[in-house]
Amino acid sequence: MSKLEELEITYAQYVTIIEQGGLKKKTGLYGAYRTRKGKPYLFLEPDQPEADKEVILREEFMHFLTSVGVIVNQKQLDHRKQELLARKLAYKSAISMDDLIRCYDLGLQTTYEVASELELPENFVKNAIEYFKTQISDGDTYKGYQIHVASTISFTKNQKKYLVI
Repeated sequence: MSKLEELEITYAQYVTIIEQGGLKKKTGLYGAYRTRKGKPYLFLEPDQPEADKEVILREEFMHFLTSVGVIVNQKQLDHRKQELLARKLAYKSAISMDDLIRCYDLGLQTTYEVASELELPENFVKNAIEYFKTQISDGDTYKGYQIHVASTISFTKNQKKYLVI
């Protein structure tokens, strides 16, 4: 089962997911969250790659969890904040620090390679990494790895041995 199918099954417990052809042409959007008569719906444009649908589904579900009202008008500061919050939560739900360390251990070095390994769109991974760089500090450690933040995020495996009892 694909990651998209797993997400659809999980999210369908909370919202109705509808793939609606012509959504992009009609609204300019590849995905949308709406509430109609008190029921939540996520709409997806079906004519797009599965990896793109996955990240759009994630972000729209995060809107379901966090957004209030119609936030289509991005000229309003509150609407932009809600949009950014949903996007940040989508990054966190799609990519974990464990995923990045696994990619490091595999010797992957480019965003393209990481995106390919994680089966996510390259631009989404680039944006997620830019966001993660604002959330961690150079020198932080995680599960035995020291994190280095510069123009990219890199890791060094901590060579210290610990006694685990």
